[in-house]
Amino acid sequence: MKLIKKILAICFLLFGIPFSAVMLRDILNPKTPAQEKENDVAALTILTIPSTILGGWLSWSLVQQNRKQQALLVESEQKRIQLVFLELIEQNAGRITVLQLAKNAEISTQLAKQYLDDKAKELNAAFEVNEEGNVLYHFS
Repeated sequence: MKLIKKILAICFLLFGIPFSAVMLRDILNPKTPAQEKENDVAALTILTIPSTILGGWLSWSLVQQNRKQQALLVESEQKRIQLVFLELIEQNAGRITVLQLAKNAEISTQLAKQYLDDKAKELNAAFEVNEEGNVLYHFS
């Protein structure tokens, strides 16, 4: 369906925009006969402007659809990371490191650190340093 929308949007825009420009050029040309100007106005009104509007609307609809899909993907990823986070907290008696979260959630250490920092602020976590020098986030 998305491919069909893209193809239709392109077709409508490729038809509407150039022909609208040609019609406008003829309408604004003082050398164009009156009857031809009337025909151009009719063609512009009936064919090219609606085609351009429809192509623009289809394009806008595709952009909005992509934004919604991206938002759903981000939300889904956040839920997945939260689930991993909660499982690790439960398994490790409230203690978790950046590396544990990164490994289990299959995300970068930078993203894992940012996530844990945000959760630490939200849940008032304590911090500890273990024997290896890693920072442990302690959620009670």
